[in-house]
Amino acid sequence: MSRGGTNLLWNIVQSHPSIIDSYYELNEIFGGKTGIAFFDKARIELESIGHIPCVGVKQVVKRRLQHYAARSFHQDRFNREKYPGEDYQEQEFAALTICTKLVSAWEVDPLRKLLKRNDALKYLSVLRRVFPDVKVIFLVRNGLAVAEGWGRRGASIDTAASWYGRYVKFYEDYVDRYPGQSMIVRFEDMLSDPFAVSKNVYKMLGLDETSLDSLRIAIKPTINTNRKIENTTEKNKIWVSKKNWREYLDDSIDQSQIDRLGSDEKKRFVEANADIMKRYGQL
Repeated sequence: MSRGGTNLLWNIVQSHPSIIDSYYELNEIFGGKTGIAFFDKARIELESIGHIPCVGVKQVVKRRLQHYAARSFHQDRFNREKYPGEDYQEQEFAALTICTKLVSAWEVDPLRKLLKRNDALKYLSVLRRVFPDVKVIFLVRNGLAVAEGWGRRGASIDTAASWYGRYVKFYEDYVDRYPGQSMIVRFEDMLSDPFAVSKNVYKMLGLDETSLDSLRIAIKPTINTNRKIENTTEKNKIWVSKKNWREYLDDSIDQSQIDRLGSDEKKRFVEANADIMKRYGQL
């Protein structure tokens, strides 16, 4: 979900030396931001929404992911590093596994809801057809904090509550269906021990479980600053160690956002999602 901490998880995953990111989020790789051809876009949308396999989609998806992974490898100065201070060798690129990110959000417009314009989960069926062994990591953050973030972008508390519950239900159903190829991570666990989360994630991905000494994370402005980043791929990244990561991860961020909600807003959200919030230790 947007405003859910996906950048932190994405960077934890791609900290592993066997992983390279896709430079852009999948929403953007399949969207106008990256100049996708209209016919290619139409085929992907038809397959993702209508579940109708379309000729050529496999080739388009593979080509675009490989293209932007190569851009990440060659043009992103941060992703060139295999370990702190050590770059990849050129020949290592071919062996890297691509990690992309899907971000979903709320929507109220009926037509956009029908077309799932803000629901990137629609692309999972396409990815599964193109890559049958695809691994998926879902991220769940405190619902009230997510609602506050969406509220600053125009979502009512009831809209936020409805979409939050819908997405978490989807995650849980997917993990039940594909238990060996998917998992759910709590945002709060990443803040309390990112290295422990990384080890569990790498295990599910079938990667070397050896605990890394450093993780690469993106540093970006918080909601308390006035800075604005136009291109979300262009953030400063740093390697954090087991000794200093607490200097960069703020475990009070959930509460600071929740405190911005009114008591009635909190009550209505909790009433709609109490069972979910209890399962994830939010109540």
